[in-house]
Amino acid sequence: MFARRLSRHGQRLTDAVRDLYGEHADFNAFHTRLMHLLRRSHDARPAHLKATDQARERDPDWFLRSSMLGYSTYVDRFAGTIADVNGRIDYLKRLGVNYLHFLPLLKARAGDSDGGFAVADFSAVEPRLGSIDDLSALARQLHLNGITLCIDFVLNHVADEHPWAQAALQGDPHYREFFHILPTRADVDRYEAHLDEIFPHTAPGNFTHQPALGGWVWTTFNPFQWDLNYANLNVFLAMLEILLEHANRGIDAFRLDSVAFIWKQLGSSSRSLPQAHTIIRAFRAAIDIAAPGVLMKAEAIIPLPDAAAFFGTPNAPEAHLSYNASLMASAWVSLVEEDARIMAEILRRSRQPELARWIAYIRCHDDISWAPLLADLPGEQRIGHAAHWLQGEIAGSWADGRSFQSNDGELHGTNGTLASLCGLADPYAPAAGQRPAIARILLLHAAMFASGGLPMINMGDELGLLNVRENITAGRDGRWLHRPDMDWRLASTAKAGDAAHAILTGLAGLAACMRAAGAAQPPRLIESDNPAVLTLAYGADQVALNFSARRQSFAPAPGRWRERTTGRSVAGKTALSGYGVLWLAPDES
Repeated sequence: MFARRLSRHGQRLTDAVRDLYGEHADFNAFHTRLMHLLRRSHDARPAHLKATDQARERDPDWFLRSSMLGYSTYVDRFAGTIADVNGRIDYLKRLGVNYLHFLPLLKARAGDSDGGFAVADFSAVEPRLGSIDDLSALARQLHLNGITLCIDFVLNHVADEHPWAQAALQGDPHYREFFHILPTRADVDRYEAHLDEIFPHTAPGNFTHQPALGGWVWTTFNPFQWDLNYANLNVFLAMLEILLEHANRGIDAFRLDSVAFIWKQLGSSSRSLPQAHTIIRAFRAAIDIAAPGVLMKAEAIIPLPDAAAFFGTPNAPEAHLSYNASLMASAWVSLVEEDARIMAEILRRSRQPELARWIAYIRCHDDISWAPLLADLPGEQRIGHAAHWLQGEIAGSWADGRSFQSNDGELHGTNGTLASLCGLADPYAPAAGQRPAIARILLLHAAMFASGGLPMINMGDELGLLNVRENITAGRDGRWLHRPDMDWRLASTAKAGDAAHAILTGLAGLAACMRAAGAAQPPRLIESDNPAVLTLAYGADQVALNFSARRQSFAPAPGRWRERTTGRSVAGKTALSGYGVLWLAPDES
């Protein structure tokens, strides 16, 4: 089996690493070490994972189907510990979830760790969450329940407490080469002239002075997150080995964090450079050889063409999945404007190659980043209006968001839970007085469900959890506003008539519609003369989404249709309520 896969994918891997490291004097020794790593990893792979590999090789469309529904969460905020997640599997199954993404859970640095993205030990789990054995056991239990497990793999950087960084601080020349260290301020300035700032308010600049290193270390995100030097072939091998070890623990998918930043070059933005794609191509080829049942997901919150580039090509594939940040942001603009055309335009541009898929999400643990959409559809005044509306800064706004890292002259991001951004007042309270907010929540989810991407529910959105202002203390990252703890009391006590129950049952109904449609291809836009209504052909179904607060009329294609959620027959023009969703299937009765 290994020989067959090596014969099929080995040349792709060799070509990629030769492009990266072929000029190194020790390339041949490096290549030999790489082949030995793949063989060791394959031989160590447990029998049940090898069986999964073979099943997924025979069925390469397995993650493209409309039956896939994702759920994203921090372990501690969802369940407490990794072991405690076992007691919540039934809840996930009732939601219809079969793809579970855990945000960073590996051992992070003490104190501020950027929400766990400053990893101090890739081989250990954060102690308060459990152990690495707990993670392996949970992966096995999830597999038995038909749930794919994804974890974050922080590709771009390590914490300043990581052994590699500590060795560099102690003067180890081998590990100094794992990082980008510039000797003078003038060197830093030459790079900075072409770089943007990720956190201009809380972590300005891209370099941090380290006297013990005798210079400045590259720190794109925070001073305690040291960027890795992938021009060093030892870094490539070390990170690939870690990824393969986790794959052999039962991890099915890896969210490759900050993938656009992994290659640096003077005179460039050091984002999405060709060599970054080559690294991902090499990782993909290695995975296809040693663990072909595993998915790679590119976390690149960048303009649509650049994000799509991380899919690669049919002959040189990269990530299986990539985030569609522009689709997410465009849905919010359409909601604020009550005009679906901006989302329709992004959908029109969101082509995906064979055997690859977008991640479709309306909220996540991060802010709503406006930069990708601004680049795709220039018009800051229009998009800025939507941001200010969602931040409650415009008279008449129903939203309760907060600005993130934005200056008066520069639009950056918006924070808030989905429910708070949609104007929900209280998930425990009766739904009757909160119908518009509930309808907005369901509309936005329906838009993602019908988009053809792999839809993700962000933990708590299914219940309408609100902003947690107590999470925002002096100097703390504003994104903690929308990172609540799971409210299990609400999940267990929500009853018919409550807002949380209306959202939960509404989402379950939409997920059932998506699964029943059984679409194997991305949806097709149906042109409409009503700018408020987005209409999609999803397989044989038609989905109409009303982004207006007012009732609209909608005429499906000629024929007899049946509304999937109610069973009601529809023929000819019909009414679509404010923020309403109409999911129609052909009526064959």
